[in-house]
Amino acid sequence: MTIKTYQLPLDFEQILNLVRQLSSGEKEQIRQELEKEADRQQSAPYPKNDFLMTFDRIGKEAQDKGLTEEILAGLLADES
Repeated sequence: MTIKTYQLPLDFEQILNLVRQLSSGEKEQIRQELEKEADRQQSAPYPKNDFLMTFDRIGKEAQDKGLTEEILAGLLADES
């Protein structure tokens, strides 16, 4: 087995190359951890770092509760 030294951060190809060198047991551990992480991300209430979807959801919920553009404009009006 050839040992290589990598500088961080590693790119995808470098990580894949390292994984290919692992034993089948170690590969199974990585598979299980990746599966757990995928499950955690799917069970999160909202997708990570998806601000536009979050704001769209908030806007839709507000409209469903009766907020209109006119009411919003009134609420945001500068009264100074």
